[in-house]
Amino acid sequence: MSSYDRQAGVQRDVCRRLADELAALNPHVERAVEIGVGTGMLTRHLTALFPQARWWLNDLTARACERMPPCCTFLAGDAEALQLPDGLDLVASASTVQWFDDLPYFLRRCAAATRSGGLLALSTFGPENFREVRAAAGRGLSYHSASELAELAAEAGYNVLTLKEYVVSLTFGTPVDVLRHIKATGVGGAGSSNWTKGSLQEFDARYRAINRENITLAYHPVIIVARRR
Repeated sequence: MSSYDRQAGVQRDVCRRLADELAALNPHVERAVEIGVGTGMLTRHLTALFPQARWWLNDLTARACERMPPCCTFLAGDAEALQLPDGLDLVASASTVQWFDDLPYFLRRCAAATRSGGLLALSTFGPENFREVRAAAGRGLSYHSASELAELAAEAGYNVLTLKEYVVSLTFGTPVDVLRHIKATGVGGAGSSNWTKGSLQEFDARYRAINRENITLAYHPVIIVARRR
């Protein structure tokens, strides 16, 4: 958490874009939940957009509540097992649900807790995310495509209003710098592995073979806003 805000430029931009999509819809929000608040990048946008709303903020670690506005109720724990408040006008989350074990079930639970006409506003990452790391390390997260996310939302009871995706490539000096970036942001499993000198050398060689001109790292943000039927 101490390094995230300095390193997570892509995630900061995603939060702004997600908030802009909500602002354009100008919904009436009285009861809202944010899942995976982290350092509050999205929270600051949301509480400014909907200052009168009652907010429940969730994160795995209670340390996140140290940065939260005092008017909000903090819910520590695994969001996939969390009891959500009912009658919600908005469920929002940025750069979190790619970690979930059962996203379809979570979306159904969100729909059940949301009133008809309420909104789901998520950002996550698509299949091109960290493509270089997955190729070089042979491991990483599995990601839903934008169309798969839209289908899951529809199956859960939502009408998709907005579905956007794009790819951003960051440039680094060395493959090890890529791993340091991943570790500082906590955004991918490969960066937190126990590397040996030999495995790092192998990773470096494979990464350089993939990126012959520049050492790049791809992010593939996906933004979806949907209305509960």
